[in-house]
Amino acid sequence: MTQFEMTLAMHRICPTVESTGFGDVDLVIEAVAEDMEIKKQVLAEIEQLVRPDTIICTNTSALSLGELSEALQRPERFVGLHFFNPVPRMPLVEVVGGPRTANETVVAAAELVKRIGKTPILVGDCAGFLVNRILLPYLIESAWMFQEGVRPERIDRLLEDFGMPMGPLALVDEVGLDVGFKVAKVLEDAYGQRMRVPQALGAVAESGEFLGRKSGAGFYRYRNGRKKPNRRVERFARDARREDGIAARQLTDDEIVDRAILIMVNEAARCLQEGVIADPESLDMAMVLGTGFAPFRGGLLKYADDRGVASIRDRLGELATEFGDRFKAAPLIEEIAGNGGRFYAAHG
Repeated sequence: MTQFEMTLAMHRICPTVESTGFGDVDLVIEAVAEDMEIKKQVLAEIEQLVRPDTIICTNTSALSLGELSEALQRPERFVGLHFFNPVPRMPLVEVVGGPRTANETVVAAAELVKRIGKTPILVGDCAGFLVNRILLPYLIESAWMFQEGVRPERIDRLLEDFGMPMGPLALVDEVGLDVGFKVAKVLEDAYGQRMRVPQALGAVAESGEFLGRKSGAGFYRYRNGRKKPNRRVERFARDARREDGIAARQLTDDEIVDRAILIMVNEAARCLQEGVIADPESLDMAMVLGTGFAPFRGGLLKYADDRGVASIRDRLGELATEFGDRFKAAPLIEEIAGNGGRFYAAHG
């Protein structure tokens, strides 16, 4: 972009702290705090300021569009546009239709996403939508392993070696522990025990001291552009183990990788079976473009197919016995494994 192009672009932006100018806009994107009541209040106020045909979007990452739409008189013009961080670099945008969203609203939102050079993916309305619903169990499970005594840098190194662009706990630092914890609790409320948030993660997030990169320290310390392990957060894991009366676990490298990756495969199977996403190809594209999931593996479900769905089912059974029912194989995995099939073939 040249200086002249930048100047033109900046002149198109009209910042304001007043509720003026909204009567002329075609589309509004709400991106306030991830709080149901705050969002409802803001959406209701916006609707009074815009034209009846204006499309109102929410950038929520986890809250139900159906519940948010209760604040609106024209829910047919309401749609989810969930961008991923960092927005300038991440190409994916989830387009989410609520229970009363008109088809033409969804189409218009998807067309806008394409016009700004990004890739729209149509997903169903559920807590976490598609990408965060699959990604959060990966982050939560990594936090469980931290609570069990595994150091963050070991977890992150192993997952980066697997092919992830950033380790899960380093990613939590980037997002912000307070934000990540809040979204995780939304999913825990929606899905129960299989997404239960470990006590240590909540304690770190609520300490106010270790919020991640933005505060200079989280699972790592950040100074002068460098990142080093933050040993001070390990006390939260020790405290949680002491309260539960358990000792630190000695996990193998394979256990660490399988716990983080296969819990995502399990949730992806549930999303596919529930119709949150249309097909395995779209799911894998969303995970690659939205999270950077190891592209050379072809995507999450392609990885499961290559490893063998029956093998995945058996490994999940072992993990469930050792670490809890959250690893119990999803019905679709049981079905495909029982038929000796594959995700892609099953939905061909």
